Amino acid sequence: MKLLSKGFTLIELVVVIAVIAVLSGIILFTVSLYINKGKDSNISGNLAVLVPAGEAYYNGNGNSYENFCTSTVFNNAKAQMPINSSGDCYNISTNPSGVCCVVDSYNSTYQSWVACAREFTNPSSVYCIDSRGMKEDVSNGNCNTITSSCAISNVCQCP
Repeated sequence: MKLLSKGFTLIELVVVIAVIAVLSGIILFTVSLYINKGKDSNISGNLAVLVPAGEAYYNGNGNSYENFCTSTVFNNAKAQMPINSSGDCYNISTNPSGVCCVVDSYNSTYQSWVACAREFTNPSSVYCIDSRGMKEDVSNGNCNTITSSCAISNVCQCP
């Protein structure tokens, strides 16, 4: 008499579950990397919008960037960015995106500004943009250092 076995053994099921777990771990790592790259693109895109918006603000504000970093233009761009609690200027209620911005007040002329935000894919880098339209990835950067040096210089610009 021939015995027919129906179903799977426990060992076969454990092996299949282990293979699925390994594959899902690989996929999860890859997906999170792409999500962070998307967040970095969001940051660079929203900061890039500030250049033409800043020029419009400058022209409509008597040729001055005074209060640009607290303006509606800047706050709207900042509100579109993802929450980055590791950002140097992070504040849960006022600045969840962790974006730093400084207007140069040298001789009370307010002729330039710089803004930057910490990246997601490389937390030791920041994306920086200034009123001249210069955009730069600063490795091992710190937004507070960039904005502090801007505040005491006579022109705000990316390092």
